[in-house]
Amino acid sequence: MSPRTDLCDTCQHFQNGLHYNTHKEEEVKDLLKKYKDHLTKARLERNYYNKNTKLAIEQRKLINQNYLLIKSNTKYCSINAIAHYSYD
Repeated sequence: MSPRTDLCDTCQHFQNGLHYNTHKEEEVKDLLKKYKDHLTKARLERNYYNKNTKLAIEQRKLINQNYLLIKSNTKYCSINAIAHYSYD
C-alpha cells in the first residue's frame, strides 16, 4: 500500500482482491458485496464523527462566549459540555 493512500487497510484489501480476482466471477461478487457493506459502515462512522465534532465545536464556542459570566460562579471542569478527541 502506498504511504500516500487515504484508504483503510480493509478497503485496500478489497481493491487488491478485486484487481487480482477478475477472472473468478463468484469471488468478485462476494468481494463487492463485502466491500459495499464495509463502505456503508464507514460512511455511518464518518457521519457520527462529523456530527460529534461539529457539536463539540459549537459547544466550545458557547463556552468561550460565556466564559466571563461562568468563571465567577463555576468550579473548575464543572461545565456540562461535549468534547471530542480523535487519535490517528
